[in-house]
Amino acid sequence: MSSSVQTHEARYAGRLLAAVRDETAAHLRLIDLLRSQEANVTRPGNDAFRAATDGLQAELARVPHRAKKRAQILKDLAGVFGVSVKALTIGSAVERLGDRGVALGAARTELQAAAIETRRLTLRVGALVRMHREVTRDLLQVVLGGDEQHDVAGGGTLIDAEI
Repeated sequence: MSSSVQTHEARYAGRLLAAVRDETAAHLRLIDLLRSQEANVTRPGNDAFRAATDGLQAELARVPHRAKKRAQILKDLAGVFGVSVKALTIGSAVERLGDRGVALGAARTELQAAAIETRRLTLRVGALVRMHREVTRDLLQVVLGGDEQHDVAGGGTLIDAEI
């Protein structure tokens, strides 16, 4: 392998490593925000819940940029390896890099763990929010004496309450 190819390979591998570490850091921020939402799910009007929700929206808005950046790096690296970009993943790049891909392999493992935790917490917080909404609706139904045909959450009933 020529030194020029090795230089390009090393440069793109370094950029991919930085991108993977950036994605891992983003997942860790999401995890912190999801944990804050989880802790405050019964108080959706408080500042901590709102701040976590706003933070989640801001983090999620950055996802397309990171995905585009990673796709471009993989495309560049696929060119250096002489393979189709569809055939190149972070894992296959680690394999192709051999000993030079150890740090990338470790970063990939960290990213996988963070992504799994993000998914777990996302599902959990979603379930808690749905459960809280249902309990609140059921409580309003009982307190306001609505019957089965009239759902108080459907509107038309004025209440003076803070939830």
